[in-house]
Amino acid sequence: MAGVKGNYFLLLLLCSIFFVGQYLIFIIAPRENYVKERTRYLLSIQAFESKEGHLQVGTVVNVTQQDKRESKKIDRTFIDKKLPATKLPTTKPEHGDIPPFTGAIDSHFRSPYHRYWDTNCSAIFLKERSVLDATNQLIKNARVDGNVPVPSDKNFLRYTRNCTAFRKIRKYPEQPNSKVEEDYPLAYIITTHKEVAQVERLLRAIYHPQNIYCIHPDKKSPPTYQESIRSLVSCFDNVFIVSKIESVQYAGYTRLQADINCMADLLKKPVQWKYVMNLCGQDFPLKTNLEIVQQLKAYKGHNDINGIIPPKYIAGRTRTHYITNEKGKLIATKKKKTPPPYNFTIYFGNAYYAATHAFVNYVINDQRAIDLLKWSEDTWSPDEHYWVTLQRYPGVPGGYPNATWDENIRFMKWADIPRHPGCIGKYVRALCVYGIGYLQYLLSQPYLFANKFYYSFDPVTLQCLEEMLNYRQHHPETIHRYVSEFPVTSLVWQNHAAYLGE
Repeated sequence: MAGVKGNYFLLLLLCSIFFVGQYLIFIIAPRENYVKERTRYLLSIQAFESKEGHLQVGTVVNVTQQDKRESKKIDRTFIDKKLPATKLPTTKPEHGDIPPFTGAIDSHFRSPYHRYWDTNCSAIFLKERSVLDATNQLIKNARVDGNVPVPSDKNFLRYTRNCTAFRKIRKYPEQPNSKVEEDYPLAYIITTHKEVAQVERLLRAIYHPQNIYCIHPDKKSPPTYQESIRSLVSCFDNVFIVSKIESVQYAGYTRLQADINCMADLLKKPVQWKYVMNLCGQDFPLKTNLEIVQQLKAYKGHNDINGIIPPKYIAGRTRTHYITNEKGKLIATKKKKTPPPYNFTIYFGNAYYAATHAFVNYVINDQRAIDLLKWSEDTWSPDEHYWVTLQRYPGVPGGYPNATWDENIRFMKWADIPRHPGCIGKYVRALCVYGIGYLQYLLSQPYLFANKFYYSFDPVTLQCLEEMLNYRQHHPETIHRYVSEFPVTSLVWQNHAAYLGE
């Protein structure tokens, strides 16, 4: 009997030692092994439950802190070895599983060349009052003599001396983002006269290697600006300074001629661009390059050039001969102008456009367009009648014969037009310079660009738009979270069969 008891206690001791040993192994074993096994288990269960027998697109598996805590109480033998191992998804998530925009400090637009403002762009787009107030105070505190300091032209001259480093630090794209964009190159004309820093932010926002960019710096701009803008341009093969620079005069003919000069140069370039759009240094995109391509394709070969028969208060602009006085300002004379050539009906419209390659070829090479340009030299603000007058003329490529204000290129908030909410920012010559409080409304608009932005007035507007563009570039499906109709297909001239020309 004593021997049996001895054997029993020995067996009990051995069992105790065994279980204690297993427990110690479990405690000491790295938790990462458990986490990995639990991840495989969760993935396997989802694969088993999928109708197709594999992990559904968009499935995201998170190993939580609760999972880690459960490692202390769940038997590690729960893995079902019969279920197939499943890898994490590598395909693009479905729209419903794309993370919401939260504002990204790792945006591709962020760089040491431009100050990063510590704020929440997601909350700004949602117009959360506490964030708007705190950010406005942050901007106000940074102003010196009414303006936020921005990188000087001399600074950018220094930044761009090493082009390779500059492009790398600013993360300029080196490849097209998609085949769609690669096959649909665009051209841009940027007329500018100050603040290379803001011009560079605009260029970075619209830059893609398949596109081409003509920069027109005002001849009157100071030498440091001229040197700095040329240094910036020298860093890119597809960006160039126009071959003939104009001294741009407000409301004068030279503003129109600056675009014409760029158009002539663009036609000589090997890039087979589809549309050209003209911008100024205070514009900024509301859409990604892919979204711009989608909208231009929806134009079906039309130019986006709007305009109407001039109202009486504007008609005098083209009926009176204008000259430049000794102070460099345009003034009207008593001399009446001759009628326009070729029975052109003069229209009045926007100076900014999206025009097809065929339209630009017509502007540069058709004698009727050349003669209308010559006739326009002594008029007031001829860029506001020249493009739309050609657009309405019979047989012009991409044209439309009827008067309309329909367009979708450039959003501007004028003080005397109540169609849009009042300016949140400040008015300069009756045009709104946007502050962060207007961003929510801008985001909801289908337009491709907006004007006007002043880097030195509210730099956070630019930063938040950059972060949104960065987000939608990575998640193009999300455009309809912000804009109800895009691309726009309801413009009156989109139902008209365009003459394509060429």
